[in-house]
Amino acid sequence: MALIFDIETIADLSPANRGAVEALAAGREMSPDHYGALCPPLARVVCIAWFDSASNQLGAAFDARLLGTPAPASVEIVTADDAALGCRLDACGDEAQLLESFAARLETHVSGSEPQVVTFNVRGFDLPVLVHRSLRCGVSRGRSLLLKLLAENRYRPMLHIDLMDTLTFFGATSRWPLAAYAIGYGLPSPKGEMDGSQVGAAVAGGKIVDVARYCAGDVWATAEVYRKVREVDGWLPGKT
Repeated sequence: MALIFDIETIADLSPANRGAVEALAAGREMSPDHYGALCPPLARVVCIAWFDSASNQLGAAFDARLLGTPAPASVEIVTADDAALGCRLDACGDEAQLLESFAARLETHVSGSEPQVVTFNVRGFDLPVLVHRSLRCGVSRGRSLLLKLLAENRYRPMLHIDLMDTLTFFGATSRWPLAAYAIGYGLPSPKGEMDGSQVGAAVAGGKIVDVARYCAGDVWATAEVYRKVREVDGWLPGKT
């Protein structure tokens, strides 16, 4: 059974480090906020969403310190057949608690029967962020598992399938965003009301619930793309 996940980040900026980050960002002709949100050690995790295929449950956890108004217990996203799919929301006290909560979920999944972790470009961004931010926040739980997912042989994965590798034939073809594959396979684009460039502004405006909904939409799109790919015999590792 598969656990599919995605994260959203903003720059971890403070009066003490802003000047130093600005200098780093200038070297890449980026704003400090943009640079920080994309640089794993500086990318503060504000939301993690997941889909568990065993329980058919979609959920998202977020840093409640960023909440502008009381959060609902759940939100809804629209599926390919225009149905409304519920997503449970979990409010965490801070980034450390958010990382701890997801680490516990990941460990539970991996300890189950025939576990599979499925992602989209998580090896290139999300996993390094989770490792570095766990160090930053002093969270040890799950760190060795995250490193295992990162270090696994991407050509013969036993546990972690990163669809970016699969869909580009391990880099033989160009890399395209998740939305391109979703649209190409006849699925809704997960970038309808928000995209990654708008996460920082949404968080600053107290709209972390909207960010959680967007993150959950990306996870569901990844699950749907994975379902499509599984229909092709011999494409996924271990599938005959």
